[in-house]
Amino acid sequence: MKFRFLKLAISILGCITFISGAELGYSHSGILNLSTIHRLSDYSIIKIPYRVWTYGAVVSTNHFNIIGSTAFEFRFGGFEKLETSQGKLDLRELYAEYFFDLGEVSLGKQIINWGSASENNPTDNVSPLNYYYLFSLGKERREGIFSLSSILYYDNAKLNLVYIPKTASHIVPLDDPEFAINSPVSLRDDQIMKVNSPEWGYSFTIPYSIMEFSTSYFSGYDRIVSFFGANVWSNQAFTNPIVADTVFSFRKTDMIGFGASLLAGEFAVRGDVAIFKSGDTFSKEDIYRDYERGRQKIIDACEQRNANLPDWATSIDCVNDAEYKDTFLLDNIAKYYQYTVEFEYRPNIDFSLISQFSKHVPTEFGKADSLTLSAGTILLDPEALFIPGMGLPNSFISNSTMSVSALKSYRDSGIELRYTGLIDLDEKGSLHEFGVEYELTEDVKVTGVVTKIFSDNSIPYNQFTAMEDFSHVRIELRFFY
Repeated sequence: MKFRFLKLAISILGCITFISGAELGYSHSGILNLSTIHRLSDYSIIKIPYRVWTYGAVVSTNHFNIIGSTAFEFRFGGFEKLETSQGKLDLRELYAEYFFDLGEVSLGKQIINWGSASENNPTDNVSPLNYYYLFSLGKERREGIFSLSSILYYDNAKLNLVYIPKTASHIVPLDDPEFAINSPVSLRDDQIMKVNSPEWGYSFTIPYSIMEFSTSYFSGYDRIVSFFGANVWSNQAFTNPIVADTVFSFRKTDMIGFGASLLAGEFAVRGDVAIFKSGDTFSKEDIYRDYERGRQKIIDACEQRNANLPDWATSIDCVNDAEYKDTFLLDNIAKYYQYTVEFEYRPNIDFSLISQFSKHVPTEFGKADSLTLSAGTILLDPEALFIPGMGLPNSFISNSTMSVSALKSYRDSGIELRYTGLIDLDEKGSLHEFGVEYELTEDVKVTGVVTKIFSDNSIPYNQFTAMEDFSHVRIELRFFY
C-alpha cells in the first residue's frame, strides 16, 4: 500500500513533468545499521526496536518536490525465541511540496520542527515523539504527521502555518520491561478514549542583526494520555463490589511560545519559553460508556452470593443486578510554563560544546476530589496525576535538567569522540554517555558507546531509578549510501 502510494505520487509528478517539459530529478540516501546493545549489569541483550535500514528519496521538477523516507524497524526476540523477533516497514515521511514566489506549501506525512534551541525544546509540539528514540537527535526521535504546512517569506521574515486534520499521540511504550522509561499507570487500549480532532498553529521568525526572534502558537491535544474520570458500577443495593470503568483521554492544550537566538562568532545563545493552558472539553455524558467487564464482575459476585444462600432465602436476579450509578469527572485544568536556555561554543568544524538548561514550572491545577469504591475512598488530586502532554520531552523524566554535549573530531585519523550528559537538578539522578566513532571508509563507520545511569533510589516514583537498569554498551556498524 505504501509503495503504491509512492509510485502514484511519482507518476503524478511525471505527468506534470511531461506537460511542463521540465527535467525530472531524483536523489536518494540511506543508512544500513547493524547494532547490538547490552546491559552493563549482566551483559544481556536489551531487546528494544531500532531502525536497521533507512531510505530517503526526493523526486523533483521545476517548482515541485515529492519527498519520502522509510525505515525498516527490527526488534530482536532473543536467541532462545528467535520466532518472537519482529520487523516492520515504517513510512516515516511522504509529502509533496510546491515552491512559489512568496514561499512554499507542503501536504502529506511530514516531520515539522519549531523553536530556536536544538533539542528538548518546549515550543516544538507539531510532530509527535517516539520515546524509544528519546536519546536520539533531531528528526530521528520524531514521527511524521499528516499535515498541511505553508511557509511564507517577506524580506528575511518567515511565517509557518500548520494545519493537522487529525491529532496524533506520542509513542510511549506501556509496560515494556525492556524500555528505560515507563508510564506511571498501567493502561489497556479499551480504557483510552480516542480524539480525532484537528489542530493548527503558526510560527513567525524575524532576524535582526546578529539575533533572531520568534513567536509561535499551537492549539491541539496532548500527546500523552491523562486520567479523565470513571464510570461507577455496582449492584442495586450499592454494596460490594463497587467497580470503576477508568477513562483516559487527551487534554485540549493551547501553547504560546517565544524564542530568540544570538550568534556572535564562535558563540551562540538560544532560548525558548512556552506557556501552556490545558484542560478537557468532555462532560460526564461524553465519558459514559457501557462497561461489560465491570458488569460481569458484579454478576459473578451476585451468583456467588446466590450459591451460598440458605434454602429459605430468595435468590437475586443477577443478570439485572449490575447497574450504572454515576460518573466521576476529574477537574483536569492545568496551567504551566517551560523554558530552555542553550549555550554553544564552536571554535572550528572539529569541536563543539553545547550546554542546555531546561525547566518545567506548574502554576495552576484543578480542584482535588475523591472516588468511593469497594476498596475504599480514593483521593484524586489533579496535580499529583498531572503529566505534561506537550512541551519539553525530558519533563517526562524530570522537571529541571541540565545537559551537556561535546564532540571532538580528528579527521586525519577518522576518529570522533562524543560525550552527552543529562543531570537532574533536583538530584534524582543523571545520565552519562561516552562514544567513539571510527571511519573505516568514506561510507562505513563503526561506533562504540557506553551509557551509565545513576539514580537516588530513596526517591519514590523516580524515573531515573526505572532507567538505571538501562545502563548499557552499544556497538553499531553503519553503511551510508
